[in-house]
Amino acid sequence: MSGSTVYYVAQSLDGFIADRDDALDWLLAFGFDDFQQQYDAFVSGVGAIVMGAGTLRWLAAEGEPWGYTGTPTWVVSGSDTLPAIDGAQYEQVADPVTAIGAARAAAAGRDVWVVGGGRLAGSLVDAGLLDRLHLTVMPVTLGTGTRVLPHSAASIPWHLESATPIGSAGAVELRYRVRSS
Repeated sequence: MSGSTVYYVAQSLDGFIADRDDALDWLLAFGFDDFQQQYDAFVSGVGAIVMGAGTLRWLAAEGEPWGYTGTPTWVVSGSDTLPAIDGAQYEQVADPVTAIGAARAAAAGRDVWVVGGGRLAGSLVDAGLLDRLHLTVMPVTLGTGTRVLPHSAASIPWHLESATPIGSAGAVELRYRVRSS
């Protein structure tokens, strides 16, 4: 299905995307060789990105390179100052609804990737703007941290499209779409 707004993210078994210190060491310990094929297939369908400011700050703090060159990107932040990352090109917007509208137009029928940010993804659920979830569930529990999808909307029904084991580490990719009413 093209033209969807997709939250593509890894989570722990107990539903966290970052640990209590907002760190991803638990995830990075798995390495990414087993996941590259799924990632490449997903990214090939992406036409635009909407990112939370916390994800951008994490990339800058970790010295991560900008991996989204050539893909129109919006960073949702009410802050006046966001960190600079070499090669990064993005538009800063305060409102996630505005960001999704602009990203959908720029994506020209391809998917909009919601990169990181459980709060951002949750706000999109609340606004009825998140169409699909691609969750890679990693075989680890964190106990506390940043929730994968905190939202305040009433119960949201999702339809499982696929469940795919990945590599030998015990990870599973789950793909869901919002059920139409």
